[in-house]
Amino acid sequence: MSKLSTSVATEATLTSGQLPDRLRFVPRKPKHAAPDSFVHFLWDKMEERDISLNQLAAQAGVSPAFLSRILNRKRGLPSDKTILRLAEVLDVQPRERLLIEAGRIPEELRPTLNRPLIPELLRVAGPLSQTDLQQVIKAAQSIALRKHRTKGQM
Repeated sequence: MSKLSTSVATEATLTSGQLPDRLRFVPRKPKHAAPDSFVHFLWDKMEERDISLNQLAAQAGVSPAFLSRILNRKRGLPSDKTILRLAEVLDVQPRERLLIEAGRIPEELRPTLNRPLIPELLRVAGPLSQTDLQQVIKAAQSIALRKHRTKGQM
């Protein structure tokens, strides 16, 4: 018998609870690997801030191996809390931007996003310039302030 057939025969005759001499592990891709946009955004911010994987992991309170697996798409997304810590270390403004890159909606925005006219507002605002968006924000802040003052006078 050749060496190959002997090893196959040995493995084939194993009883329950016995292990072959060599185990072969085939790495599996995670069901939901981190989205490309999230991974690329993290790499870009790390480069922009000149921060290494080890430095980012230490400052964000995660292990370098954990962060490496995310960046190499061998692991799914971390918790929202961890994503926000990464955003803080990388000085992402606004911090929620990293959650959005991860395909998640920040918890405090969910009630507002569920209002019927908000999707229409977002569609209309999409093509506006930064200057136009700043004007829209100022107008919305002004309206909200007036509403708040009106409630306070009642």
